[in-house]
Amino acid sequence: MSSAKTGNYRKFVLASVFGAIGLLYIGIFSGIDVSPTPVGFGHEPIVTDVTDGDSPVVKKKKPVFRRGPEVVALNQYFKSIGYSLNDVTEVPRVYIKRVPKGLDELASVDERKTLFLRIMLPLAMRVNEEIGARRDRLMAIQAKGISGIPVSASDQKWVDQLMKRYRVTDGGVTALLERIDLIPTSLILAQSAEESGWGTSRFVRTGNALFGQWAWGDDEGIVPKDREDGKTHVIKAFGSLMDSVRAYARNINSHPAYQSLRERRATLRANGDLISGWDLAETLTKYSERGEEYVDSLHAIMRVNGLNELDGLDFAAGDVPPPPKVLASLED
Repeated sequence: MSSAKTGNYRKFVLASVFGAIGLLYIGIFSGIDVSPTPVGFGHEPIVTDVTDGDSPVVKKKKPVFRRGPEVVALNQYFKSIGYSLNDVTEVPRVYIKRVPKGLDELASVDERKTLFLRIMLPLAMRVNEEIGARRDRLMAIQAKGISGIPVSASDQKWVDQLMKRYRVTDGGVTALLERIDLIPTSLILAQSAEESGWGTSRFVRTGNALFGQWAWGDDEGIVPKDREDGKTHVIKAFGSLMDSVRAYARNINSHPAYQSLRERRATLRANGDLISGWDLAETLTKYSERGEEYVDSLHAIMRVNGLNELDGLDFAAGDVPPPPKVLASLED
């Protein structure tokens, strides 16, 4: 090939390359997607109109989002047993062990929040049911003492164990009753949503840690990625979501930081007033370094999601089919 022809060929190739690069940058800065889209992802055309039998007119494109199989299975299960939060009056005894894989990938915020609340509501109610049973037994023991009936050795041993667990040093059964009391469902749901990012945080996905409770020793939980040098705390991990709620309830009912909550609750009970999550949330300025801002967040979650309406619900009578096996949690 002559030198003149070779020069012209090189100029043609360079012009083609620079032209292609130019088109690529024009596409990028114009917001045009010039890369190939894998099958099953991206956008699919949505037909919105037709004209006199001619080809459909595509007016816009709608994002296509995929749902994980566990999310689909759990949604279908809740639907099959008629479990919805719309005008709910009775709640099925369904205890889910962990959040389904893919919950954090749901594009619909409303769907994610609704699924999370349906998971958490029976767990919160069950933990309060357990607290209520302990409280009833304590009141029966207290009534025996008032009546002069000797307390059995087994009952006394049980009371002593509770006093240690709930950090009661004096006051006996009366002091225990102030601590072993119900936590409004709305408050449990609001705090679990706030602390876990509606079930999407790494801590809840890997260790069922709904409330960000601290522990010490790496074998006890999950090391925070932003833990400062020299710190040894971890986020305590649990075998199930139910265990996490139980630990949270005991923390609220025993830790000195939440004495004001317990006092507010005792006052409301003594006056015969409703013990609401909204009122008790006002006392939780020490739960987070955010203080009053944290309380405002809890109130916003309660208000926007109608959580106050979920207080005082009862469990539905009768059994329901068990949930998907991989998500089922046996009551223990």
